[in-house]
Amino acid sequence: MVLVLLYSALPIIQASELSVWMFMYCKLLTTNINSIIQMNMPNTPSTSMHSYVACILFKVTSALTMTGNRGTNYIPSKYVLLLMVVVALIGISGYYITNFNIISPSLQQVGDVLSATNISSRSKYIDIPSNKTHDYTNKTKVIMFWTTWYRSKMWFNLPKSALGRSLFQRKYCKHTNCILTNDHSRLKEADVLLFYFADGPNWPKIRYPQQYYAHFIHEAPGKRRTRTFLDKYEGKINLTINFRHDADVYVPYNTFFRRLTSIPYKPRVPLAMKTKMAVWPVSHCKTSSQREDYVKELSKYIDVDIFGACGPYKCKRSKTHDCLNQWEKTYKFYLSFENNICDDYITEKLFKTLDNEIIPIVLGGGNYTNDAPPHSVINVLDFSSPKSLADYLIELGKNETRYYDYFKWKSDYEMASIYSVMMCRLCDGLHEDMFPHRPASRHYADYWYGPHGERCDSELMSRLKKRF
Repeated sequence: MVLVLLYSALPIIQASELSVWMFMYCKLLTTNINSIIQMNMPNTPSTSMHSYVACILFKVTSALTMTGNRGTNYIPSKYVLLLMVVVALIGISGYYITNFNIISPSLQQVGDVLSATNISSRSKYIDIPSNKTHDYTNKTKVIMFWTTWYRSKMWFNLPKSALGRSLFQRKYCKHTNCILTNDHSRLKEADVLLFYFADGPNWPKIRYPQQYYAHFIHEAPGKRRTRTFLDKYEGKINLTINFRHDADVYVPYNTFFRRLTSIPYKPRVPLAMKTKMAVWPVSHCKTSSQREDYVKELSKYIDVDIFGACGPYKCKRSKTHDCLNQWEKTYKFYLSFENNICDDYITEKLFKTLDNEIIPIVLGGGNYTNDAPPHSVINVLDFSSPKSLADYLIELGKNETRYYDYFKWKSDYEMASIYSVMMCRLCDGLHEDMFPHRPASRHYADYWYGPHGERCDSELMSRLKKRF
């Protein structure tokens, strides 16, 4: 309407006056556009500076097109107004195209090198997404820490700087348009509320229909975690986040991503320096898995040095990283035996070990062929007896080439932390509508333990002992 009035008034309006009026109209228009965007996408960059520059350009253009007779300032042609409008629209449109990816989908795909692995992938090693999506035209997804993490408002001991968008800018995320918050005053905005099993539940007074209540647990179903505890979640949880392959969001302790480019692997420690066979750090001496019985039998054939509460050697938990760095220089093998043999559960100790140059020997309920990097671990269940395992370890410990073959995976894979994977998979799943919209009605304790406790195998060692 303003443009129509100005156009009709061209014969009587001086160019300098028209320039001022059009500058004001341009600024008003872009300010309103900016307000609308901020209301719908509150965390997008402000357009105010760019719109101001566009309008200045508009004003300068109008001044340059004034020609009149003998220095007069009358508009010589009605087409000048059209030219000014075009210049302003080009300036403003350029900004929005640049910042909001308003571009043909076919053009957005030109730079893709790898196709991102679907969030439903149940392998611990997947491709780093190269087709990252900075799509601010979709609604920002808000992920909220609702409970504390061991009484801390920041989960995983993250710094406060992790709040906001920063975690989603990492290379493991396909989508970046998500926000992480622990501000409960933003409850109505939240798409997902995160509940940590050890610090909950304390439920919001209002549950909004679009929200997922997501329960995160990273410990195996053991005797110390009673069904009564998880019964409190019955009828509340409609999204599961854990290490099990049937979880809505599959999050192991660590995930391995294929590198976009391989890097050469060079051993840090010569095998000749590793003068001892096996190390076993352990704090629970009597366990449901009876792993201690297997170690006792294995110790008849090779030396196993036991660190912690169950052995003569000590390593403080706070010094685990330092101990691992020392062990890799001295020991050839590391025993990573679970205290509970439960579906898909693999302890964090294994992944800490994989970061070092010492071969893990594993005993647990995980699918190590699928869940660990290729040719990176030695599985007890692949051997007929502790003696046959010991014979293999003795021969392997003498062959430098075969020994270091267990670390070649480091050339092609890298490890990502639990919180990086969890947040990326949550964000990607929300944007791609990959989570089931089911009512929160299942019996959560039955899901976790199994109706009859069948999620854990308490008889595995009894079967293994028949091989001793």
